[in-house]
Amino acid sequence: MRLVRVILEWVRFATAALAVSTFPERAKRTGWPSFYASVAAHIVSGWIETLLSATLFIMGFLRFGERFNHGAGWTYVSHKPSLTYGDFFGVGIIGYLSYLLTPFAWITVWCFGEGIVRALDAALSSRMLGMALVVLPWRAAGAIERAQARRTLLAKLGPERPDEVADGGPGSAVALVVFASREKPWAGNQVIEYRREFFRAVGKRLERRGDHFAFRYDFCRLDHGEVIRGVLERYEPDKVPARAADPAGTDAPEVTGVKH
Repeated sequence: MRLVRVILEWVRFATAALAVSTFPERAKRTGWPSFYASVAAHIVSGWIETLLSATLFIMGFLRFGERFNHGAGWTYVSHKPSLTYGDFFGVGIIGYLSYLLTPFAWITVWCFGEGIVRALDAALSSRMLGMALVVLPWRAAGAIERAQARRTLLAKLGPERPDEVADGGPGSAVALVVFASREKPWAGNQVIEYRREFFRAVGKRLERRGDHFAFRYDFCRLDHGEVIRGVLERYEPDKVPARAADPAGTDAPEVTGVKH
């Protein structure tokens, strides 16, 4: 019984690894798929895809030719007043070549080449490429999900409104708060200049403001002489920062990496 359990566990793991090998490359870097992702599984998966697609291509090729010869091909030769070997040969060639114009033939040919590329690429570079028939629907579903999330967010935010700027309050580590109806291009630790003072972003969240939600950005004040790294933005309420600040001629902290 123990041997049976070991075999079943191995089969389960191998099946899961082969299934995960078809996922997009990015999806296999984190989460539970990363546990099953391996170069060996991708090599085996690539050769299985190649063998299976070649088998399906040949089977479809033979069945399509047979159906053509018993259908349109037979209609053609049966209405000919006289027949030659060339007529039969030509009908057969047309039937089999017509198969190459079918979507099923295109898919199997693509998978045949893709399987070889996936297997060789995994063996040579240790990359773990996914299978197009899985990756494309996966990406389409992700794009639809992101679009729906975007529409839901815009519905929460409501119409575009002017920014609201407020002080953090006495005794608070937050010196400046900006409420925006649309997301700002402010990454973590973004430094802005507002009314000739410099503030660094320390937090961002979605917060209800009356009938709608708004993005809340919290900023702390920079001390004089503190080094600013990255891009410095000049912020004016009701406007998205459009150009980098020029601290020349101001009593500003030392700045590095500022765009001019």
